Amino acid sequence: MESKDQIIERLKVAGYITVHEYDDAAGEYFADHTHPGEEHLIVIRGSLEVNMDGKHYVCNTGDELNFPQMMVHDARIGQEGCFYIVGEKEPV
Repeated sequence: MESKDQIIERLKVAGYITVHEYDDAAGEYFADHTHPGEEHLIVIRGSLEVNMDGKHYVCNTGDELNFPQMMVHDARIGQEGCFYIVGEKEPV
């Protein structure tokens, strides 16, 4: 797996202007919401589950998930917590 710095650089080269790191506690829940621009998430450690566009995604260490701009989704952090990186693009 790429290092954290390599992932951040890859996101920036791909046009993600802002990159954030999150370390969320086990079981944390984020109710339905949207983001103004496209986002790309990469799980560094742990897991999370996302419901988006009628589909259920389970993301584990090393998995990546793309969120189209303004796409309604929710998320629940797995039982071991989750450390992940998110790149954000400007809204189009």
